[in-house]
Amino acid sequence: MKKILVALAVFGSFLGFSQDYELRVTPYVNCKIIYADGTSEEGLLRLASSAYKPQFKKDENDTSRKIDYELVDRIISNPNTENERVFQYVNHNYSKFKLFAELIYEDVFQIYISLTDSDELFYLDFDRRSMGERMAQARFEGNSEFTERLKTSDTLTLPNGKEMVLPMRYTYYYGVNYGVAFGTAPRLNYYLSKVGDDKMYRVEKNKRFLKKAKELINDCPHMINVLEQDELRVSELPKFIEYYKDACNDVDDSKD
Repeated sequence: MKKILVALAVFGSFLGFSQDYELRVTPYVNCKIIYADGTSEEGLLRLASSAYKPQFKKDENDTSRKIDYELVDRIISNPNTENERVFQYVNHNYSKFKLFAELIYEDVFQIYISLTDSDELFYLDFDRRSMGERMAQARFEGNSEFTERLKTSDTLTLPNGKEMVLPMRYTYYYGVNYGVAFGTAPRLNYYLSKVGDDKMYRVEKNKRFLKKAKELINDCPHMINVLEQDELRVSELPKFIEYYKDACNDVDDSKD
């Protein structure tokens, strides 16, 4: 009997989670899709359950169809506006599976970001809190003890000076004698690649970066030595890029 009750409780919580997920805002977004073969089309794109299952339609009255993400070179949301963003399915040095990431900077290096929840990255401009999360926040609003814990977003300043707002996610747990709300933010990762390269490398602490991604800067032994001596951190992306441009490009030019 006890096992049955436990099973019912787990099922109930799973059902509640599923319903919460379904209540999240997952609208169609105006996008331009550029395919690997050079063709493109514009219309409305939606990532209903996964960034790897995009649904596309030409306009509101059109019937949506699934798109094979393997055929996509890049997705441009809100094209030709100040809110334009660029997304790609890219190869990286941590898995054989492609990662859905946003291109946020392009120079001698390209900088990408990814989130633990890939479709959440695409919908950063939308409030996607579920009903359960909204209720959790409302439950503790006005209580100074939880004010900071229940902030709705974190603002990050990116290496190119752009500010990006990351929404917080809330789950409400309630017991007989207590109620607790926990806020968690999606984990953000940075990746680097060289223009023209088809692979990107996760930005990490120097030692791990040199172990996993040394090939990215093999053309500049001087910079490898600087990183080995911890005179520069890979995570300081603006400094990292400027140092490479000053120290390593000069080396390349001297070979000509």
